[in-house]
Amino acid sequence: MEIPASFKSKIKDTFYDKEITPYKKTSTVDTDGFAHDTMSTKGTSFYGNVQYGNLAELQDQEGIKIEADLLITTDAVVELGDILKYGNDYYRVKRFLKYDSHNLIACDKWQEK
Repeated sequence: MEIPASFKSKIKDTFYDKEITPYKKTSTVDTDGFAHDTMSTKGTSFYGNVQYGNLAELQDQEGIKIEADLLITTDAVVELGDILKYGNDYYRVKRFLKYDSHNLIACDKWQEK
């Protein structure tokens, strides 16, 4: 059974209230041979529902074992390795699961180098 777009829209309007900004890291080497990393936004921000830390409830409900610092449910699509900023912290996408009604993004905290 396919979930109607109107239902997905209601989910988005009700639960996706946290702003997440995708970033990309670009490495360049200057004329002296030193590497420099710069961060810039990648596309536009999206909204999702955010959960921290202990994901035991998800593991019990879904039977999925995920160890992650941040879990996001959203309708946005990201790629593995993408860097996302939520609040004042950066996170690297380590897992992306697509469900009928939403996408699940698992991230680990990432320190800008």
